[in-house]
Amino acid sequence: MAFDGPLIGGRFRLGPKLGKGSQGEIFLARDDKARGADEREVIVKRMTPRTSWKSFELFEREAKVLSQLRHAGVPRHLATIEEPPGTFNLVMQRVPGENLRDLSARRRLSQLELRDVMIRSLEVLDYLHTRSPAVVHRDIKPSNIVRAPDGRIALVDFGGVLEAARDKGGSTIVGTFGYMAPEQLHGQATPATDIYALGATIVSLAGGIEPEDVPRNGLRMNLDRHLPSLDPALRHALTEMTDPDPDRRPQRARDVIALLAKSRPPADADEQRSRDDRRSRALARTSSGPPARRLFSDVGEPLGTLLRFGVLGFGLGGWIGMASVRVSITVTLFIAAVLAFPARRKILHVSRELDVMLAEGQGGFTDMMRGAMARR
Repeated sequence: MAFDGPLIGGRFRLGPKLGKGSQGEIFLARDDKARGADEREVIVKRMTPRTSWKSFELFEREAKVLSQLRHAGVPRHLATIEEPPGTFNLVMQRVPGENLRDLSARRRLSQLELRDVMIRSLEVLDYLHTRSPAVVHRDIKPSNIVRAPDGRIALVDFGGVLEAARDKGGSTIVGTFGYMAPEQLHGQATPATDIYALGATIVSLAGGIEPEDVPRNGLRMNLDRHLPSLDPALRHALTEMTDPDPDRRPQRARDVIALLAKSRPPADADEQRSRDDRRSRALARTSSGPPARRLFSDVGEPLGTLLRFGVLGFGLGGWIGMASVRVSITVTLFIAAVLAFPARRKILHVSRELDVMLAEGQGGFTDMMRGAMARR
């Protein structure tokens, strides 16, 4: 990749152009003074004198707000440089990963991935909305959410950002049709506006179509008709998030997280019976069972006894190792469930499933030892 553009601030070498927006052009750049390879590539948003005064105001606000934010889910502000005179350069951290628009164009995200994206995005919004004054993004959509390979989420493009207590929005409409809450058409924006946009984003990713094409009852999206196979708890949360009335919508990101936790439905009856059967089989194998057949009963002595001792030792070692793994995983996931409270139910569910699988494996070593010790 060629970084052969002008050097900005004696540090940032412009590279290829990534895109163009109402506020200027976006470039990939190289930080010649970066300490590590991971920080070497940065993003430069460049605003030229030809842009409108309103675009300059939004650009200036973006630079100011980003410089005040410190969160892993928000690009880190590195510098604001006027060079050459009249051209302003906003230099930001390059967030690793792929935006959800490009990712969803390659493959459909699973319901588990959608839920994870939603919760992680809500955690970023909770940080923004609890600033003083609250920071409202105003343009949340798939292309402005970047997902790293390890699942981390970051919100990008703060060009429409609003400090809710200081700026009332006026008559300026910022956002993307389909993802904009109805009140944005009147220039109004609150934290609940971002809640709507995130809900519309998840609806778009789940259904594979733009929000404006979703069946509606009046202004309200008809998600029961559009996403009938979606997890009922997730669908209910999305319905609440995309309520056209901002006063009836969840007002805070943590309200949505609480709604997800509270409304999570019990497991399907057949699925629950299947889990119970697996747990029962695991318990049966570790406790009781039919009389074991003696191993190597057709091998002459003393070779048969030596082989049985070998199998007994191997089985005992495997049983102890499997027991240690079960204890370690159970303790680790319990601690993770306590620390990651919003995802507590999901983590505990994974813990139970892993314990069942490990118990079955432990039962296999038990059968091996019983066969080695059988009398006949």
